[in-house]
Amino acid sequence: MIRRLFPEDSNQFNFLQNIFKSFDKEFIDRLEMFFPMWCMFAYQHYLVKSFDIAIFRSMEINLNTNYVFSMIKEDWIGIANILFHTLLFLWLMKRFDTFGPFRTVKSDFQTNFLLFLALFSLIDIIFFGKMMIAFFLMNIILYVIYRSDSYFSIFLALSLTVIVLLLSVSSNEPILATSSAVFLPFLIFSLAFKSKKLIIYAQKYLPLIMFIFIATKEFWFAFIGLSYFLFFNMYYYFSSKRKYDFLRFDQA
Repeated sequence: MIRRLFPEDSNQFNFLQNIFKSFDKEFIDRLEMFFPMWCMFAYQHYLVKSFDIAIFRSMEINLNTNYVFSMIKEDWIGIANILFHTLLFLWLMKRFDTFGPFRTVKSDFQTNFLLFLALFSLIDIIFFGKMMIAFFLMNIILYVIYRSDSYFSIFLALSLTVIVLLLSVSSNEPILATSSAVFLPFLIFSLAFKSKKLIIYAQKYLPLIMFIFIATKEFWFAFIGLSYFLFFNMYYYFSSKRKYDFLRFDQA
C-alpha cells in the first residue's frame, strides 16, 4: 500500500526518504526492540484492572475480568507508563551504551535486551504477584528461541509454553492462556519437521500473538501497536527501499 501511495520515482518519496534517512540508526534499532516491553506494560495495566493485586488494593479499583476493547480515561495511565519507560530506556541506552543489556541487538547479534526484559519481568513479580509469573516465562521463551535455534532450545520453549498455559488456565487468565495455546503449534511443528524457517516464524509471531490478545482487552494498545508497524514499514521502505521484516530483533 505504501509503495502504491509513494512510488520510488515520485517527489513525495524523495521528500520522505530524506526525512527517514535523517533518523539515527541506533535510535531506530533501540526503538524497534521496545515492542515486547510495551506488551509487558500493557499487560500489567490489564492485570491491575482485572485481578486483586495486593499492592493496588488501597486504590479501590473496580475489578472486572470480562471487559473487552477498553478505551477509558484510566487507560491514559497505561499510555503514560509506556511513554515514560520508552524515554527512560532511550536515555539509559545512550548514557550507558557499554552496559551489555543496553547494547543494540542488531549491532552485536546478541539478545541482551530480551534477557534484560525477562529479568525486569521477574522483578515485577514482587509488585504484581503470581499473575506476573506466566508473563515472565513468556519473556524467557522469547529470549530462549532468539538465543539459540537448537532443538533443545525449542523443546525448552515448548515445555515452558505448556507451563504458561497451565498457569494461566488455573488462574483464569485469558490473555496468556489463549496466546500460549495459539503459539504451541509453532513450536510443535518446528520440532516435528526440524525446520529452521518455522523457528523464525516462532520468533516473529510470539510477540505478535501476545499483542493481538492484549489489544482485545486494552484497545488503546492496538493503536500503539499499529502505529509501531506503520512507522517501521515506512522507515524501511523510505530509508532503504526494503520490505519490513516485522518483529525480527536480530537482523542487521
